[in-house]
Amino acid sequence: MKNILIADNRSDLLATLEPILKHWGYRVLSTSKADQVMLFLRESIPSLLIIGEELFADPRLELDSETTQRIKLADLPVIALKQGATKIAELPPNATLDVPVELFELFSFIQKHVEHHPRQNLRLRLKLPGMYSLSDDEFILADVLSLSMRGLFFKAPTKINEGDRVTVVFPLLGHGKEIEVKSTVLYIVHPEAENNFFQGFGVGFDDIPESIKEQLQQYIREHFLREVSSSHNGVGDFVEGQLRH
Repeated sequence: MKNILIADNRSDLLATLEPILKHWGYRVLSTSKADQVMLFLRESIPSLLIIGEELFADPRLELDSETTQRIKLADLPVIALKQGATKIAELPPNATLDVPVELFELFSFIQKHVEHHPRQNLRLRLKLPGMYSLSDDEFILADVLSLSMRGLFFKAPTKINEGDRVTVVFPLLGHGKEIEVKSTVLYIVHPEAENNFFQGFGVGFDDIPESIKEQLQQYIREHFLREVSSSHNGVGDFVEGQLRH
């Protein structure tokens, strides 16, 4: 399991980011003190350092030569949480995230700087009623089992082929909205023994209007934060504002 060290003097921000990172499968060390950052870096080699701008400016954040040589700072990815134009000399960041933190940017940065095989999208595992059509006049009911900004997966018995163009329709439950998107079949899961006779297909969304993108992004964000909240004991309900400070 990869380690992420996150340091910021905003306790609410730490309390929200830590369970999100754990939900993505990382071991997380968190602190609000510069001297503890130094202790962590001397005792371990994290896969990523996420640190707030005020701790960057703390004079106690000075790495000795032994620590510098051991962790090879040039190889340590650093993401800075910023609210202003802070200059960082000792630990130049590979990327910066503005506060308030945007969930999709956080996911993208971590994939880029930590994972050898980055995932392109924040994908939800869920179950939604949906339907699809090859001809725009006959729709087939099917369950949506995963959803991202780029596509979804249908659990469905079908004779559909890769490359087929389909229209998919699914509700954003709790938002009072229904999404209809032109899509392309990207892959098919066949009902074979190695798949436990499970079958379905994944589609990629074709060009969709910005208004629909915004609705979908909001739904995925809220659903994900509720999922994190329910799966971590001691963590209260998340709202979007808790990613702020």
